Amino acid sequence: MFTWEQRKLNEIVRIYDGVHQTPKYQDSGIMFLSVENISTLQSTKYISEEDFKRDYKVYPQENDILMTRIGDVGTTNVVTDNSLKAYYVSLALLKYKNTNPYFLSNAMQSDYVQKGLANRTLKTAVPMKINKDEIGKVDIILSASVEEQSKIGSYFKNIDNLITLHQRL
Repeated sequence: MFTWEQRKLNEIVRIYDGVHQTPKYQDSGIMFLSVENISTLQSTKYISEEDFKRDYKVYPQENDILMTRIGDVGTTNVVTDNSLKAYYVSLALLKYKNTNPYFLSNAMQSDYVQKGLANRTLKTAVPMKINKDEIGKVDIILSASVEEQSKIGSYFKNIDNLITLHQRL
């Protein structure tokens, strides 16, 4: 039997945002992600290693979550590898503390969390936007057991993998 609890996002993840200035793009180097790359976490834009080292003390790593926060607010994806990635301010980086990332990513897509994000977006901003600090104030409902989260998260990961395989066929 699952036991559920309500928590604030900032209790279960550390939240970061990307660079605020438009970078100097180049043909190769460190891949640069923005809101339009959320579904694949792949991009044809790159920045130099020097710019990356200067601007990124914290960057996406395997099992971190990237979430859109400008334009499209609240779409998530789990980072699946440790290759270096830079990201723009239009994305938030969520580094989980002890929650299964696939469970968390899917829980964040629930109507409950999406409404919480929508309620905290800037109402006068065009395009729609949520400030980094407001993300952490959103409530989420989680399984109280890390073991249960892992089982549910593995299930979602397997479904995502199957969808990816079918899309390639």
